Order: sequence, then structure tokens, then C-alpha cells
Amino acid sequence: MSKYLGLFFCILLSGCASTTDQKTASNNNEDLVCEYIAKTGSNIKRRTCMTRELADELRKENEADMREAWRKGQTSAGTK
Repeated sequence: MSKYLGLFFCILLSGCASTTDQKTASNNNEDLVCEYIAKTGSNIKRRTCMTRELADELRKENEADMREAWRKGQTSAGTK
């Protein structure tokens, strides 16, 4: 019984040690934005973190791409 208890505590402590590294790494970064995003065709969401500047840049690029696709008539949104 004591073997299993010792093994349990080792696993518990190793799990706690790995989360502190992630917290330390995120504290070193300036301004992180984290989102849960699912890949196309999947319902499984994964956590994605990036700087606020990068998130704003990606959002602007995506909006510009959607405007261009809409202008060219490549989207089916709003059509019947």
C-alpha cells in the first residue's frame, strides 16, 4: 500500500512542477492573448496563446482576406 501511495505523490508532484514552468513562461511574456480555437473540421478546441500585437495583426489580415473574397464573389454567405 505504501508503494502505491509513494507513486501517487510522485506523480502528483511531477504534475505540479510542470504547471509552474508554464506559469513562469507566461509571466515573462509581455501581453498574451489566449483563445480556445477548433481546427476546421474538428470539434476539439485547443488553447492558442499569442501576443496582443500578433493577434491584432492576424485579425486585420483575416478581415482583409474576407473582404477580398466577398468582393470577388468567392463566398456563399448570404446567397440562396
